[in-house]
Amino acid sequence: MSLELAQDLQQRALAAESAEDAVRLAAAFHRVARGLRQTLALELKVIRYKDEAARETQQAAGLAETARRAEADAHDQAVEQRADAVRARVGDTFWSEHEPPDWRITETGRELPLRPPEGDPIWDRLDAFLDEARTREDFLTRDVHRLVIEACDAIGADPTLIYAIPGRRPAETTAEPAAADSS
Repeated sequence: MSLELAQDLQQRALAAESAEDAVRLAAAFHRVARGLRQTLALELKVIRYKDEAARETQQAAGLAETARRAEADAHDQAVEQRADAVRARVGDTFWSEHEPPDWRITETGRELPLRPPEGDPIWDRLDAFLDEARTREDFLTRDVHRLVIEACDAIGADPTLIYAIPGRRPAETTAEPAAADSS
């Protein structure tokens, strides 16, 4: 509308019959044109502001998504580290369950026995326990030793071989049969 008014004033000023009308119409044209320029500049400023706000919003959303992913990755890594710690500690119960004849002796001295092979069903039971435990909200904050005891109980290992548990006695170990005396 301001543009149409400015164009109309320009046409009338050019077509004015007297100098006085031309001056008056030129002054009116100047005021209207100035208002038009200011309006256009303000509209351009608003458009730029909206574009900048949209860019900032998009950047903030991108940063928030990156932070969320980093937090999720850190959480997943912490969960895996906790599960690995429980798995390793449960494996220690197998070392402790073996009697000395099962130990491998090398030139350097005693060496711990091998843990059950990866295909052993006990590891499947442990993995099932850890899969369920990972879903608990307190998995990362819960005492790792408590998790190890629960895991041992879940898979049938004896946690008293690596922990002194009040009110719980160690399981009886079966001694190797004595070799017959041939003398």
